[in-house]
Amino acid sequence: MNAPIDHDLLLKSERLAAILPSLQAVLPAHAILWQGEDTVPYECDGLTAYRQRPLCVVLPETDAQIQAVLRVCHRLHLPVVARGAGTGLSGGAMRTSWA
Repeated sequence: MNAPIDHDLLLKSERLAAILPSLQAVLPAHAILWQGEDTVPYECDGLTAYRQRPLCVVLPETDAQIQAVLRVCHRLHLPVVARGAGTGLSGGAMRTSWA
């Protein structure tokens, strides 16, 4: 018997496969976090009651890289959630949907 298909996981995988090459073209490999264990620390801010793991996290190091990432996100219609230290208590550092 086949296991049921997790359609959300499938959509996220397809979306990530479409996004990664564009991000890899503008950032060094170490500045893109997309593996589950790497994105867990970014699933919430200081308000830990609400968690949503991001599809990916980018850590640009220069102004030019920030600009390039924002251009990629705009072109691909990707939401951008800016994050500071993650100490906020409002849940503002998380995105609740990837649609």
